[in-house]
Amino acid sequence: MGVANPVQNLNYLELFFYNVIVSSLTPLTRINCSCEDLLTCLYNLSSSDIQVLAILLRAKDQEGLTLEFLRKHVNRDKGTVFRSLQKLVGLGFSTKHTRTLTQGGYYHVYAATDVNTIEKNVNQRIMEIESSLNRIKRKFRADIKKIVSAKLVLQTSVTD
Repeated sequence: MGVANPVQNLNYLELFFYNVIVSSLTPLTRINCSCEDLLTCLYNLSSSDIQVLAILLRAKDQEGLTLEFLRKHVNRDKGTVFRSLQKLVGLGFSTKHTRTLTQGGYYHVYAATDVNTIEKNVNQRIMEIESSLNRIKRKFRADIKKIVSAKLVLQTSVTD
């Protein structure tokens, strides 16, 4: 007789969340885990987001980069690069500044925030996740009992 697989007793929604959590944390348990893995896990950054951030960080001595410049260098469409920039600005990893054209009109330039700011943000996010995991761990036994009792009620009502 084999060991029971707890995953096979989960409903679709529970299985979805289980897979999301396991798949998002798995890269962090590897020995060769990278900064990219950490950013992907903590902030759900895509490879495009990380590419854009890397270019912005490399261009720290410049006044900022335009959407068109970034689009060409990451070889993605404008919409994808724009969404990456919006996400990076929202996270505080990048800044957005408006420049005025002499003939009228304006355009935006983007620059990475300094690495220290990004590192502080990452440390804060890790502390938030640690706190959440500890809270979940404290409630774990009670939550498991609720799940088990809910399953039993469901099973008995189906067979009756």
